[in-house]
Amino acid sequence: MKVAIVGATGFVGRELGIALVRAGHEVTALVRNVDRAKLDLPFPCKVHRFDPADEPALTENLAGHDAVVNLAGEGIQDKPWSQDRIRALYDSRTQPTSAIVRALTKLKESGKSPAVLVNASAIGFYGDRGDETIDENSAPGAGLLPDICKEWELAATKNLPDHVRLVILRIGVVLGHGGGMLGKVLPIFRGGAAGNLGSGRQWLAWIHMDDLVQMILWSLTNTKASGIYNATAPEPATNAAFTHRSCHRPPPSR
Repeated sequence: MKVAIVGATGFVGRELGIALVRAGHEVTALVRNVDRAKLDLPFPCKVHRFDPADEPALTENLAGHDAVVNLAGEGIQDKPWSQDRIRALYDSRTQPTSAIVRALTKLKESGKSPAVLVNASAIGFYGDRGDETIDENSAPGAGLLPDICKEWELAATKNLPDHVRLVILRIGVVLGHGGGMLGKVLPIFRGGAAGNLGSGRQWLAWIHMDDLVQMILWSLTNTKASGIYNATAPEPATNAAFTHRSCHRPPPSR
């Protein structure tokens, strides 16, 4: 299978690329900075520049692939949420997704279109729901993160050509080595500053990197996979349990 990854240099994209190559697939990385990607990517692949505004180039670079995995989007917690930052959080997700859909539509006529699009979304779609049990049929929440996710998913579904099988993964907090949430909090914890946030009862919908990568591979290769899936562990963790487990201590009894 020939797979194009948009966002291949990110935390998840790097691990996905490694897994795809190990499984015998051919990978193309679509990235913002080609020179840096050629130096940094830990797997063999073709590398092309990704600019959602350059649709002719995107269409050409997707031609002949079997599938596209779209992981593009700036980190939610990387910078303070100024008005400019909020706009960037929307645009860095919706613009690449819309451009990919338009490219797939153009490629349909040539017979060179990928047949599968696996598009990232986030568990933030549901918002803060307290102790409510959530599944894929639950309504969206209210607030900034749900609004971003709704626009993100709409960009994937709106005008998608009918020959493309679409899988949307609402991804939880990804736990793995070398980045993500653990990369930010473990140095703090190891410095002795670990502690619960407030009551510690807030729920954390998480997924291990290995499981997320396998879920993406399953989405690519299982022709019956279609629609929306929550990419999280079967059971969420409370903030208190996560904090104490990260510090290798049992959670406090209540």
